[in-house]
Amino acid sequence: MPPIDDSTRPRVAGSVELTPRQRQAGDHLRMVHDHFRAQLRQLTGAVEELRDGAGDVGVVRDSLHRLAPALTAQQVSGLCQQVCRFLTMHHTIEDQSMFPAVATMAAYAPVATRLAEEHLDIHAHLERVDDLALAVRTDPSRVAELVTAVADLREDLESHFTYEETEMTEPLGLLGLGI
Repeated sequence: MPPIDDSTRPRVAGSVELTPRQRQAGDHLRMVHDHFRAQLRQLTGAVEELRDGAGDVGVVRDSLHRLAPALTAQQVSGLCQQVCRFLTMHHTIEDQSMFPAVATMAAYAPVATRLAEEHLDIHAHLERVDDLALAVRTDPSRVAELVTAVADLREDLESHFTYEETEMTEPLGLLGLGI
């Protein structure tokens, strides 16, 4: 699956000046995405450490927010499923509520359409990660494929989040939409 092409994305951000109150929805969107970014970092570390066979017993967590490096294949699979579920829920809410509202504004409609299309690409990544996470439970030799799939997901998702945060702040603020 080729990475999302940033050069083909419609751009409209910067066309209006928002008040601090109008910027709140965009700031909230960024905070939600930051939560997903943290989960992706955690997932990336977990699959890489599983691949590397790092410390399989007696390893403790560095902090409350960091997974122990010695996760089993079953635990990594569960983490993959959790990330996939929550991200799918987040994108479904955007597709059903936020993007249709933004699409009512002619200038921002191409952005809303593009973001909804990118959700399909992200979903394909999620399915690949989920399939491989399940496969690794019974065939640990496939962990390198899982590491690659997570890296591909993370690259496209980071790009998608940044684009969405940049381009959706204005229409969310102008429409007075919360997220």
